Amino acid sequence: MKIGDTVTRMLAAIIPIKLKITSIDDKFIHCGCWKFDIVTGAEVDEELGWGPEGTGSYLKELHRV
Repeated sequence: MKIGDTVTRMLAAIIPIKLKITSIDDKFIHCGCWKFDIVTGAEVDEELGWGPEGTGSYLKELHRV
């Protein structure tokens, strides 16, 4: 994956949403205002308490079952 690629965010595991990668660092893949754990694909949102341990959305391309 690289900046500019399109990925699929799965919201509540049933709603696909296309997002564009805007940046990548050593911990996260950023798609605009959303960030996802680079290892698991889990959305990370500190305000909602989301992260690799529990999340409401994830990047389909990185999701580990």
